[in-house]
Amino acid sequence: MKKKNLFLKSTSSLLAMLFVVMSAFMFTACDDDPEPEPEAENSILEIVTASETHTQLEAFVNADDDLASALGGNNLTLFAPNDAAFEKLRVTLGVDDLNQVSPAVIGAVLRFHAVASVELRESFTEDTELSTLQGEAITFNADANIFTGGSDTDVEFVGDEILATNGVVHVVETILVPPTIFATIGANLGKVSQTILLGADFSTLAAAIGKADTYAASTEGAPLLTEVLAGEDDITVFAPINQVFATAGITLETFTAEQWYGIILTHVVAGDLSAEAIGGGLAQGDNTLTTFAQTNVQVAPTVFQENETLAIGGAPVVSPDITSENGRVHAVAGVVSSVNTYTTVLLGGQGNAEEGFYDAFSNVRYNFAGARDASGVQSSPVDLAYYFGNTNQATLASIDSDGLNTVYEATNPDLSIANTFGTRNSTRFRVTDLGPADFAGVLLNSQLEMAASSENNTNVSAANLQEGSVVAFTLDADRGAYVGLIRVVEIDDTNGNGTITIEVKVQVAGN
Repeated sequence: MKKKNLFLKSTSSLLAMLFVVMSAFMFTACDDDPEPEPEAENSILEIVTASETHTQLEAFVNADDDLASALGGNNLTLFAPNDAAFEKLRVTLGVDDLNQVSPAVIGAVLRFHAVASVELRESFTEDTELSTLQGEAITFNADANIFTGGSDTDVEFVGDEILATNGVVHVVETILVPPTIFATIGANLGKVSQTILLGADFSTLAAAIGKADTYAASTEGAPLLTEVLAGEDDITVFAPINQVFATAGITLETFTAEQWYGIILTHVVAGDLSAEAIGGGLAQGDNTLTTFAQTNVQVAPTVFQENETLAIGGAPVVSPDITSENGRVHAVAGVVSSVNTYTTVLLGGQGNAEEGFYDAFSNVRYNFAGARDASGVQSSPVDLAYYFGNTNQATLASIDSDGLNTVYEATNPDLSIANTFGTRNSTRFRVTDLGPADFAGVLLNSQLEMAASSENNTNVSAANLQEGSVVAFTLDADRGAYVGLIRVVEIDDTNGNGTITIEVKVQVAGN
């Protein structure tokens, strides 16, 4: 009988078992290997655009070409606030739409959400500081959530991080506000200062306030404008919209910090004054408001774009009664001036159908008969008249000027000013070296006095005027001896007695 080889049998069984064990181990090992990370297919901007919950972020980025360009670069991290985050911020600021917030502020806040390196969530610790495109750093708390979220110091992430072809996206449900901007928002929240310093329509004014405060900071007794606007006392601000400065060609460099300080204080009055209250005061004969610059500004009814409104210091109110905890803002379509400015005043020469006699203080024109009748024995509201002579051609003259009397009497013997005017005011003139731009830059009473006041205002007339000429004048003592400037806009010498169009700046009563 053949003998069985037990060793071979045992060995075969052992090998078989070993094969089974090794196979099981190999399959198990394969099952334990992590799945490879999927390759990123979309850029950061593409991820934001494709997201149904990031529509506001997409809109703001698309409106900011520089930010969109930056986010299109490489090696970036974006902490992407979703629509819920923007809604929370809107409610906090108390605005109807975040488009009401200054684009410069929105742009700075959004840049605080971007980092110029790829930062994965696993690396975030309490010691992590990430420098942002805005310049300030994002920091984290002990739970590895974002600490620098403004009022929220525990900003959690929404969902997993999203790898992009040019970096990574972390979704957040809170707008991250840079510490410096958060300090500004916190100090101004609900105040007049929030409307002006953060408002999209007032960004030029806000920049001017910043420049003006450099003067205040170095001047004893001059309070910071930002503190005035955020103070406890009720105030009313007549705030020029951005378009005012753009249309007038006024930039930050147009005025010094000190001049800006005075100009802006001219836009602020004490008390919470509604448009209705201001109009009511005007109806009762109160036609001036005293400003924080200690000057008076004129209140008058006006029409702007076919709508009846009020003009404050020559600036029409276009959006009244933006209320706050410490007062209100009236948006105006002009720069409030402590001098009266009258534009496109048309005066006719002798024999012309246009009225040629003028009350420079109140902007009233008269014909010869009206000027004569208004000039009583004791007083007259007529300050000057226009004539066109053979020698002294385009001429503005006082009523006591013999030249004015001569040309009118030559036109008609019955037009003798010397014989028929009970009072002949003695306005005095001086042709200056100022240009149209200098004239336009005069907004404050102090500026007007510096430009117009002079012992050389001694001439009874300003003759041979040209378009662009600027004339200083001083009114008769019985008219308050107020000073002013006249800019010649246009001269039409048709038939030798045509018209002159002038623009006038004159002190407001009390200034």
